[in-house]
Amino acid sequence: MNISEWGSLGEIIGAIATVATLLYLALQIRANTKQARLTNWGVLAERYMSVYSQTSNFELADVIIRGRNNFNSLNDAEKLAFGNYMENICIANEGALVMANSFTRRDEGMVSLFNRHVRWHMDCEGARDWFEKFSAERGFPEDLNRAISQALQSKKSLT
Repeated sequence: MNISEWGSLGEIIGAIATVATLLYLALQIRANTKQARLTNWGVLAERYMSVYSQTSNFELADVIIRGRNNFNSLNDAEKLAFGNYMENICIANEGALVMANSFTRRDEGMVSLFNRHVRWHMDCEGARDWFEKFSAERGFPEDLNRAISQALQSKKSLT
């Protein structure tokens, strides 16, 4: 074998090694993406469980029920507790929107999940009164405020 043949053989081996490396990297990226999806879903589930577990305190659960019915009838401490719960529930639901807009999950199902949860929690006079007051005082980032408002408006169009 002469030098040019050895050079050609080296190029072929190099090309094969490059392709093998690219295939390995693709498999690693696929595995990492799958793991990221599972991690994101786990974080979202933890967010929901963390907020919902607060209602095992029956005094807080009572405040939430009364606040959903009529936010303005609560005393200042109850308004604070109800408002903190509602703020946490909105932030927990935001996780569904983040997943829907992330590289790991582009899915209308997550937007639908967000809309259903927001409508359920906010489809009462007291929660809407809280949201209006909260939005005027400090509110969420504009994109989350907009998403909550759109979820509530979509409920009106369904009825």
